[in-house]
Amino acid sequence: MKSTISSNKKTAKLTVAILTAIATMGSSYSAFAATNDKTNLDVFTFEPMVVTASRIPESITEAKADISVVSRDEIEKMHMSTVEEALRTVPGVQFLNYGTNGLNANLSGIRINGSKDVVILVDGVRITDFQGPNNAGYAYTSLLSNMDNIERIEILRGAASTSYGNGAKGGVINIITREITGNKSTIDISNGSFGKDSFKFSTQGKEGKFGYHVYHNRSFIGDTKDGNGDTWVGHTNSKNTGTKFTYDFDDKNKLTINYDKTDTRYSGMDYIYKGPFEGYYKSDSITLKHDYTMDDKWSNTFVYRHNKIKTSYGKPEGEGTPGGRASTPYSVTSDYTYNFISDQVNFNDGVHNIILGLDYSKGHNNALRRAGYDQDGNIIKANRWLENYSYFIQDDWKFAPNWTLSGGIRYDMPNGDKYSPEYDHHTSKSYKLSYDITENDSIYAGRSDYYILPSLEQISDPKYGNAKLAPAYGRTTSIGYNKKFDDYNIFTLNWFKTEADRGIGYDGDGQYQNYDGGIARGWNAQYLSQLGEHWNLNLGWSHLYEYTPGDKNYAMGYSPKDVATFGVYYDYKKVNAGLNGFYFMRRVNPNFKDGWPKDNYGVYNLSVNYAPTEDMTFYFKVENLFDTLWAEHTDVIWNGNPNAWYSMPGRTFILGMQYNF
Repeated sequence: MKSTISSNKKTAKLTVAILTAIATMGSSYSAFAATNDKTNLDVFTFEPMVVTASRIPESITEAKADISVVSRDEIEKMHMSTVEEALRTVPGVQFLNYGTNGLNANLSGIRINGSKDVVILVDGVRITDFQGPNNAGYAYTSLLSNMDNIERIEILRGAASTSYGNGAKGGVINIITREITGNKSTIDISNGSFGKDSFKFSTQGKEGKFGYHVYHNRSFIGDTKDGNGDTWVGHTNSKNTGTKFTYDFDDKNKLTINYDKTDTRYSGMDYIYKGPFEGYYKSDSITLKHDYTMDDKWSNTFVYRHNKIKTSYGKPEGEGTPGGRASTPYSVTSDYTYNFISDQVNFNDGVHNIILGLDYSKGHNNALRRAGYDQDGNIIKANRWLENYSYFIQDDWKFAPNWTLSGGIRYDMPNGDKYSPEYDHHTSKSYKLSYDITENDSIYAGRSDYYILPSLEQISDPKYGNAKLAPAYGRTTSIGYNKKFDDYNIFTLNWFKTEADRGIGYDGDGQYQNYDGGIARGWNAQYLSQLGEHWNLNLGWSHLYEYTPGDKNYAMGYSPKDVATFGVYYDYKKVNAGLNGFYFMRRVNPNFKDGWPKDNYGVYNLSVNYAPTEDMTFYFKVENLFDTLWAEHTDVIWNGNPNAWYSMPGRTFILGMQYNF
């Protein structure tokens, strides 16, 4: 225990030293920027443009929302390989991973502002609906593992159901893909520690009105070691293939068709329950999107998306548990089909930005699942399904100089199969008032409702499902401040409070149930700076208090009290590099003081890229630079056994090459 405390203190001191050095560097380079010709600084697109907050392009300070951006520049300098890697240093975003390999792929999740209910978008099109919060992990790890196809990632924190519909309690992640601008092909090959092996190929072209993009990725990872040097046996083999076709009828009329296919297979050993596991994840999706600009004020977007997902996961149950229960086979399989249709009309005359539209979504369980019992007590099995019609309108109204009033309303009409309860229709509202104090200072305050329909997993899981689950709903109140010091220094701060009227959680046996109440409150801060001609800096801090009935274990230690994040990036001629990371400070639960390997820990990553020619880049990465022992999921709070946590990988080296032709 003493060694752990000592290690934590050393890591904390190192973190403070790094951040202090960065801050010092920031002040010196800010002075440089103030006194020197800034012509060369224009190579950076410093203040990010976003679309997620209001669905129109605007700068991050104009958005008047709690929003962060992972830029193309950051993706390239850290040579990020997954969306998860890109999001780990974003304030307010937390992952809940079972270590690595299959356990991670099957059971992990993402949280924003303490909530596991997050909407995932790709180019504004939602790819998660009726899938359940834990299954969102598949979207960001499997769907877009080819990071060369991503322009930026926008993260909107806080409830956003009036804008984005069902499930947007914690926030929204919008993955913006790159435009097809010309002919280019790319090969990316890398190898690394723990048998990491990756091959990525993509090709794109533009011929007149027609554009195309095709990609194929294959990745493999074997046994890993944690920061203590202990081996975690596991193997993951993933393949991703996708195509994108665009046709520009003219400069105001564009059709886009996407097809994506994922096939991931994994196996390993669970050292907590002392048993093997194996499984797979398969996904096939097609998306059609039509964008039409009628004139300088009116536009329309129509979307259709079809997605089919199959999963399987199996392992022995009961091995190594107190009482010596006999091992019994336990497996979970799923076979879901999801359909999503949306039509959205936008009007913008500079005073009003009005969006109105309708969404339709349906999820269908293709496997027979328990739906109830007949009069004789026999189990009834059926193909369960859920659907939802929703209508919405929102308006950003600049009603006076420096003042903007934003408001929206959404009406949901859910429906289920004959074994589901009759769902009530629901109205969600949002409003926000913002004021520009000066040209570079603004404040805003508002409230936004959220609405969460049960997922197909929650109502039909053969072991833990509850067909009588009712939707969850509540609201988030927020106050924010944006400060633009100059063209190269930006600060944002947002305080939030999320209150639940009704939630969805677990009872003592792990079955899904409805609960009343629950609260999350805290704040997120970020500072963005361009430090002279060659350096960029991102600093962030998030503070959170969270308690959710039915999710008590999360509040016992999964929820961070504070997380500090940073990223510093360098670019000079043929070399660019990045150093990023986060420092996690957990609120210690007195009942489980030893429930984690560390309650306070830092994880840092280094990347260096060298481009001897315009078409060739060699890169070197070190993940978990100081070989920290850390875990995001533990079993200690479930069974009380010491050291029962799922360790994340230790120091990992990766060497790769990217070639464009």
